Amino acid sequence: MDLTGGAFAALLALGTLAAAAAAVVFWGRLAADRPAAIAGRVGVLLGVNLLVLLTAAVVLNDTFGFFADWTDLAGTFGSGGQYTASSKGTSAASAAAARVPGEAGAAGGSRTAPVVPPIAQSGQRRYDVVVPGPVSGVSGRVVVQVPAGYADAAQGTRRYPVIETFHGYPGTPGQWLDSMDLGQSVDNEVAAGRMSPVVIVSPQLEIPRGRDTECVDGGPGLPAIETWLTVDVPNWVTRTFRVSPERSAWATAGLSAGGWCAAMAALLHPARYGAAMIFGGYFTPQFGRTYQPFGSHLPPRYDLVALAKAGPPPLAMWVETSHSDKLSYATTSAFLRWARAPLSVRAVVYAHAAHAIPLWVGLLPDALQWLESQVPGFRPAA
Repeated sequence: MDLTGGAFAALLALGTLAAAAAAVVFWGRLAADRPAAIAGRVGVLLGVNLLVLLTAAVVLNDTFGFFADWTDLAGTFGSGGQYTASSKGTSAASAAAARVPGEAGAAGGSRTAPVVPPIAQSGQRRYDVVVPGPVSGVSGRVVVQVPAGYADAAQGTRRYPVIETFHGYPGTPGQWLDSMDLGQSVDNEVAAGRMSPVVIVSPQLEIPRGRDTECVDGGPGLPAIETWLTVDVPNWVTRTFRVSPERSAWATAGLSAGGWCAAMAALLHPARYGAAMIFGGYFTPQFGRTYQPFGSHLPPRYDLVALAKAGPPPLAMWVETSHSDKLSYATTSAFLRWARAPLSVRAVVYAHAAHAIPLWVGLLPDALQWLESQVPGFRPAA
């Protein structure tokens, strides 16, 4: 029986109810003060409570995906996760540095851009701002973390690469900086001399809060989230912070639903982004029951598998999925099947792994090392 899917949880719940009923029925027989009766009462209480806790744990796992299956659970006791790593398409450096015609890239801000933005006090590294969208008509919250030393006068003309992050659902803009600890991981790579300091940009995806927008432009009367994320937010960043305008210095990073958003943003806007890191994402939107902007007719532009099949853009991608990940694997494997030049894909595919942040936190250094070694804009200055 599968660890997830509800059947095992239902069986445990029935077993727990049966054990509780049996305890009530037979409790009178254990009421004596004899050692055997006392031991029996202790055993009954422990057994029922353990079943309650086990049922709760299985339900929580079914909801949040801490363990994908029995093999994944066994891996926590020492067997370790097995995965295969492969590369498809052209080189990441070629894909990220290619010139992409059409849509203007992230236009670099003026060389007189402020050393420290006026939106917060001098010396602060993290900024939490509501960013209006003149193109999209959407306003939302954006959390930005600048590198250590950004305010130093000696760095006044330096321009930095950008990682734009996309949180899961439900989630908040701070998820990548807090739960995933991206800022500390980047600082570690910078301190080791392997990576350029980076500006991390983390926008809100739930607009209004609680809505699973899947980062799409919803059409008339609905928010244009894709446009806000890929046009308004990057334009605000380049007006406000000293960042590089080169597409090879802009990457997306997303987990779960945010993995879809990161893939969509980069694949549909390759003139702006040269790279993408996808953790447990998927390649067609997965709308919830409360928000169905397109009904049963998904616009072709949001079918990224079809895009890969018809003609992918030049983009460097690092992609993680697992055969056990019911949300991610089907569309990711289909995308990987069609991936080819000018696309570059580094794929990490587990046999048994959870759809969960602890897995992705452990993989983050590997993804960053791929980014810094393969994508020109993130390499440390000579």
